Amino acid sequence: MSQRHVLITGAGMVGTSTARELLADGWRVTLVDRSMPRAYVREVLGDEALDEGRVELIEVDLTDQDARAAALQDLPVDAVVHTAALIAARAQRDVLETLAVNVEVPLWLAGWAHSAGAARFVSISSWSVFSEDQPGPITEDSPLMTHFTSYYIASKLAAEHLLSAYAASSGLQIAAIRPTVVYGYGPNLGGGVGSAAIEAQVLRGVRGENIELPANIISTTELVYAGDVGRAVAAAVTVPMEAVFTWFTIGSQETTTIEELAATLRELFPAVEVAVGSGSESSVVPPRQSSPTDLTETLRTLGIPQPLRRREGFERFAGELRQAQALAEGGVR
Repeated sequence: MSQRHVLITGAGMVGTSTARELLADGWRVTLVDRSMPRAYVREVLGDEALDEGRVELIEVDLTDQDARAAALQDLPVDAVVHTAALIAARAQRDVLETLAVNVEVPLWLAGWAHSAGAARFVSISSWSVFSEDQPGPITEDSPLMTHFTSYYIASKLAAEHLLSAYAASSGLQIAAIRPTVVYGYGPNLGGGVGSAAIEAQVLRGVRGENIELPANIISTTELVYAGDVGRAVAAAVTVPMEAVFTWFTIGSQETTTIEELAATLRELFPAVEVAVGSGSESSVVPPRQSSPTDLTETLRTLGIPQPLRRREGFERFAGELRQAQALAEGGVR
């Protein structure tokens, strides 16, 4: 039996975490990114996987129709995982660019996956597609957003609906993963897109410097460790699916306010001062969900363990930053 092959778009926190899980399960991985963070990928996935050829890196802009067709030509795959996207304030700058990146690209990629022989397509969506006014804990069947101010949220829900229609017409099995607000060690030390503000402040704590969390870095929301998202995505690649289109939510089942995040960081870094500042400039309001997720069905279906809660997740995150910092100071990174 030949080795299973997965194409993963986006070499950030979720993409590399998913790759690590699938490599451990015996898959061969091709990572695609418009600006490949090669040192970060090697650090997360290990020298052995890359040197032995179990990981291939392709640098291409998937919005470039000619470049993407040439880069992926004649590439057989068993599954495709799509994590690349414009998010939050970046997505709010230009609605047409957001439409191209967050809707057109995943639809094209699903069509390519089908023609390349893939049995499964997994796309990263967001829990922000759920209505903020929930009667209780969020499940897969909770009410969805109907009125939008965020191009990002609107584009994610539009992509889900269109992928659902494509799955029905093509027969390609598609799963949408709706993570809560993801944090973890990203490709840019202290400045990963999306989690940049959180990562930068945790890195200050690792360095023994005082922490000042911007007041609007999060509202009442649910945080989830990137490694747990990668585990859920990897499981969605292989879990049996009855329907051609389905969706899963992944979170920590624990809501967090900015003060609760500050309290957690005070526990982890008792030698530094942790304060909540006035807030950073932003063109969008952070996602707000006062109801936690209920992952009963997700955990049962995907067969994955309970994700880390805030305290354990940030402890793991701080450990990764310490290791990355040590490599940077040693001139390895």
